[in-house]
Amino acid sequence: MLGSSEILAWRAARQAKNREECSLRECLVIYVDAALDKHGRAGCGLAVFVRGRAVYTESFGFSHLGGSAQLEAHVCAGALDLAAARWPYHRVIVRTDCAPVVRSRMPSSDSFRIAVHEVRERCRRGWRVVRYVSRKANPAHELAREGLKSLSKQQLLAAA
Repeated sequence: MLGSSEILAWRAARQAKNREECSLRECLVIYVDAALDKHGRAGCGLAVFVRGRAVYTESFGFSHLGGSAQLEAHVCAGALDLAAARWPYHRVIVRTDCAPVVRSRMPSSDSFRIAVHEVRERCRRGWRVVRYVSRKANPAHELAREGLKSLSKQQLLAAA
């Protein structure tokens, strides 16, 4: 038979576990998109939602020499890294409109294969996943365009 102190300790441990489980059940949805122009300029958009409400958005531009699917895979991997660092106790769904990142069984090039592998090694079954979303339903699409425009403007100002 358990003593009263053991029962209290068990209850306290159970309550702590329940609080942790509640926070783990919270689902974070991260929409990502990337835009690439013919000059190797890329824009990235990221929109993070919890319970249907945007809690974080970002857009930025940078140079990228690879293909667009490879870029999208790197953006997905980056989103998974961001989620692990900033929201470690949330389930995470990264949503991208790049079907090859989500559905590719045998990536066509070595660079794309490496990028998809980076995404897959950051996923944890049931807790960190990548899913497809249509471009029209992706709020990060416009953010990626803004990131690309901001990079183009910076380069024009630097050239002037």
